Amino acid sequence: MPKTYKAIFPALMLVLAILACNMPGAQTVVVTATPDFVSTITAQASLLQSPPTGQTNTESTQPPAAAAPVTDTPAFTATNTLTPTPGVIMLTVSADTNCRSGPNKDYDYLGALLANESAEVVGKNTVTGYWIIKNPDGDGTCWLWGNYATVTGDVSKLSEVAVPPTPTPSMPAAVKNLKANKICFFNGVNYELNGFITWGDVSNEEGYRVYLNGGLFNTLPANETTSA
Repeated sequence: MPKTYKAIFPALMLVLAILACNMPGAQTVVVTATPDFVSTITAQASLLQSPPTGQTNTESTQPPAAAAPVTDTPAFTATNTLTPTPGVIMLTVSADTNCRSGPNKDYDYLGALLANESAEVVGKNTVTGYWIIKNPDGDGTCWLWGNYATVTGDVSKLSEVAVPPTPTPSMPAAVKNLKANKICFFNGVNYELNGFITWGDVSNEEGYRVYLNGGLFNTLPANETTSA
């Protein structure tokens, strides 16, 4: 008989617990975990955290990777430096200088170097003091007076250039837009004729000569456009 009571009593307690949950107005039942239940949960958590038997924790056994050494001075990559072309001789003028087909004003005008402008030198004439340069305003070469020139490079490598023959003088080109203004008036004794002429300027003239009745009447500098 005692064994029968022991079997019925736990079952009766389970039925009463279920009925109590379904009764209206029933209060929440707080189940307190027994020490054995807590020990069981702790043991299961330990099993989940522990590695399987026969395996090792590689994260804890491998040494950490060595860090890259830190240097105080950064390394810089060398850059290419532009250097002048070997053997090229250059010339720079400090004032505007004409460049002609020969060493003086008797030769044709071919171009000019302005102040601080440069050109490559390809020859020289030591006697006249002229440099032969690549024409900055066209093809070929021209002669430049060295008075305002500064040359860089080994001029001993330059060839001496002979002076070319003087060009045959020719009649200068006539001016353009020439206009004559004449005034005739009586001064009480006789008539007088006064007047003046004008013309258009050109870019490379050296001056002007004005002739009257077949004779030289006036000589004017460059850039003048009037004569009376």
